[in-house]
Amino acid sequence: MTPAPTLTATRTGAILFTDLVGFTEFTDARGDAAAVQVLDAQSAIAADALADVDGQLVKELGDGLMLWFDHATHGLRTAAGMLQAIEQARTERGFPLSLRMGMHWGDVVERGADFVGQNVNIASRIADLAGPGELLVSEQVVSAVDGETPAAAFRPVGPTRVKGVASPIWLYRLAT
Repeated sequence: MTPAPTLTATRTGAILFTDLVGFTEFTDARGDAAAVQVLDAQSAIAADALADVDGQLVKELGDGLMLWFDHATHGLRTAAGMLQAIEQARTERGFPLSLRMGMHWGDVVERGADFVGQNVNIASRIADLAGPGELLVSEQVVSAVDGETPAAAFRPVGPTRVKGVASPIWLYRLAT
């Protein structure tokens, strides 16, 4: 039996989750080969968006991605770039799906090449609440940008309950 990776370090940063809206239905209607093409396109868009920032693709999760950023502004820039690229692909090249995203700021534990902890869980739950073409962020993200991103860039959603978290999380929508 292979031992589990040990906890290596705690880091503070932004965790971003993406989800392709309607991916399961798309795969059912169009098949696995078409689904793989969509996933490849999403991965290429993420790689392009990450090229100019301090961030990393942590892992692919089915039709979603988990990304990490040491700076909240880099996470916001990447997310906005990905949303814009997906919408452009939808308009110009018939990309079939929209993207939704959620981001949270906080401490995580590195476990091998992965990140774990309650703040990762919260970021994932925030992504689940976003609508097509939308980025929802926690109040912690808004605080972490500390004036680097204008306050007008965020529209308050308000306190929201997320699965598995006792206290409501204040959410904001990135204005587009």
